[in-house]
Amino acid sequence: MSQELITYIILGSHNRLKNLKTPALDKSEEYIFANFKNKNEIVSKIDYLVTNANGRIIVLLPPSCIPDQRSKKALKKISMIDISTWGWFDVRSKENDILSQFKKISTKIRSIPRLDQGIFFNKRLYFSIGGIGNFGSKPFKEISKRLYSRIDPQNPLPSLIIRTKNLNLF
Repeated sequence: MSQELITYIILGSHNRLKNLKTPALDKSEEYIFANFKNKNEIVSKIDYLVTNANGRIIVLLPPSCIPDQRSKKALKKISMIDISTWGWFDVRSKENDILSQFKKISTKIRSIPRLDQGIFFNKRLYFSIGGIGNFGSKPFKEISKRLYSRIDPQNPLPSLIIRTKNLNLF
């Protein structure tokens, strides 16, 4: 395992993730399935997975989503530099409709990524803010506020590759 390892944590319940396959890995990546049993254990499970992850950079992804090669390359560079950083992936803009544009503007204004955008952060930064916090209807709202109180986010990385429209965690 290399020092600049990136850990991708795929969020979801055991039932939701049981048929997903791990994407092709390279030596600097680690994929972990969260396999939540119920909604009450989400926060403690994420804290446990981040604690035991090998990577300097942790990426929380919704089910059936993976970063493209440009994003993976950028995350590896961030990891090698080993600076405290955080951010998310851009809104998928395959359709150029008003709703997707509104979602993109909303994310920029509020600085809160949606579940389908994923979020990444430096492991050291995660522990300095006290973990993920509340994981409610807007899963990344609490952690974004905590991270934002420390440093501004990176510019969004290219959008995730979404393999299915069902991004529900359970």
